[in-house]
Amino acid sequence: MSGEKLLSEAQCKAAKPKEALYYLNDGGGLRLRIRPNGSRHWLFRYRIFGKEKSTSLGSYPQVSLKQARQKVWAARTIVAEGKDPVVVRRVAKTKNSAASQEVFESVAAA
Repeated sequence: MSGEKLLSEAQCKAAKPKEALYYLNDGGGLRLRIRPNGSRHWLFRYRIFGKEKSTSLGSYPQVSLKQARQKVWAARTIVAEGKDPVVVRRVAKTKNSAASQEVFESVAAA
């Protein structure tokens, strides 16, 4: 992220909707998408296996700039390992769902 102008919390808060969709870049693949209806979402753009992909990190202000940067840092480590962060998140969600189903079945059986 060196040489790039980083976003500030004030810039994120002051971002107003325009007629067209636009982005505020923070560097390192993190960007804030501002839609014409006023919604703001964090996106992380990355490359894996030669393909450019992106994933959502949550909506602003529920996910602050600091939290978005932390999520990007974690996602970058996953990409560095050669894994797709979206796939890793889906697998974890499926495992948690299966584990909670097993707990429910054991409680229901008792």
